[in-house]
Amino acid sequence: MKKGWKKTISAVLCAGMVLSMAACGSKNDSTAKEDGGASGDAEYKVLYVSRNQADTFAARLSSDFQKYWESTYKDKFSFDIQDAQADSDKENQIIEQAITAGYDAIIVQPNDSDSQTPYVKQGVEAGVKMLTTNAGIRDIEGASWIDADPYEQGKVIAELAVEKVPQNAKVAIMSCNPGNLHTESRLQAYKDIFVEQRPDVEVVAEKICAQSDQATFMQTMEDWVQAYGKIDAVLTIGDDLAKACYEVVKDDPTFADTQYYAVDANPDALLRIKAGQQTATVMQDTQELAQKNLDAAYQLLTGEKDVVEETIETILITEENVDMYIEKYIEIGIITQEEYDAVK
Repeated sequence: MKKGWKKTISAVLCAGMVLSMAACGSKNDSTAKEDGGASGDAEYKVLYVSRNQADTFAARLSSDFQKYWESTYKDKFSFDIQDAQADSDKENQIIEQAITAGYDAIIVQPNDSDSQTPYVKQGVEAGVKMLTTNAGIRDIEGASWIDADPYEQGKVIAELAVEKVPQNAKVAIMSCNPGNLHTESRLQAYKDIFVEQRPDVEVVAEKICAQSDQATFMQTMEDWVQAYGKIDAVLTIGDDLAKACYEVVKDDPTFADTQYYAVDANPDALLRIKAGQQTATVMQDTQELAQKNLDAAYQLLTGEKDVVEETIETILITEENVDMYIEKYIEIGIITQEEYDAVK
C-alpha cells in the first residue's frame, strides 16, 4: 500500500493449506525434534500467522519476522508465514491445521481476538508453544504474548490532540477491525481522554469500518465531507486510515489546516508528518516485535522459559522528532534518502 512497502514477500507465502507448508523457508531435510529435545541442534517448526498482508503494518511486520529468522534462527528452526487475509475463519483454520501438521510453536497475529482465542487454547492443550502478538491475547493460561500497550498508544495521541485541536472544532473518529484489542483499546482511549477533556469540540462522526481497506476508509471520509463540510481534526487508529482521510481532501484548500492523528509509524506516515500532511503517529516497532517474538519462541521451545509476557515501548512521533525516526528508517533501508529529501 505504501511506496517502499508494497513488496511481494515471496518467502512468506506458500501455496496450498498449512498441511503442505513445511518447505517454505525450511531446510529440505527438516525433521521434527525428538521428545524432550532442548539443544541448539534440535529441529523445530515455527509458524507465524499474519492477520492481513494487504495491511501495510502487517506486511511490514511479516517482512521483519522473515529477516530476523534468516539472520538469527535459520539453523535453529524452520519458519513459515501464512496470511489470514483479514478473515477470522481462515485464520482459525490455519491455526487448527498447523496444530495437526505438528508445528512446535505458532505465533498468531489475531484478526479478532475473541474469535482466535479458542484456537490458541486448542494449541496450548495440544502441547504447542502458542504466542499472540499485535494484539496479544493476555488471558490464556499457558500461552505467551508480546505486544505494545494499545491503550497507552491511544492515550498519548489523545493527550496531544487535547492540546492541539482548536477550540470548538469539528472532529471525526475512525477505527476498523471490530473485535481487535488494539483498535478497540485505542478508540477507548480517544473517548476517555480526548472526548472527555474537550467538551467544546463537536464529534460530528465516528465509525468502526468493518472492511479494512483504503477504498472503505476513503469512502467513509468522502461521506463525512459531504455531510459535515470542513472537519478540523480526524483521530484514527492507524496510519492507513489517516492517509485515506488526507487523500480525500488534499486538493481542497478548506482542509489545509486539518489535523490527522494515527498509530503505527509506517514509513510514509513519517514522510507525511515531515511534509505537514499528518500531525502525529505512534511508533509500534515491527523490528522489535519480530525479534522479541522469535526470541521468545526459541526460549519456549528450548525450555529456557515456560511463558513469556512482554510489552514494547510506546513512542509518540510529531514534527518535533520525526527526523530522528526517518533517519533510522533510512539506515535500515525502508525509506530512501531521495524520499526524505523530497519532503524536507
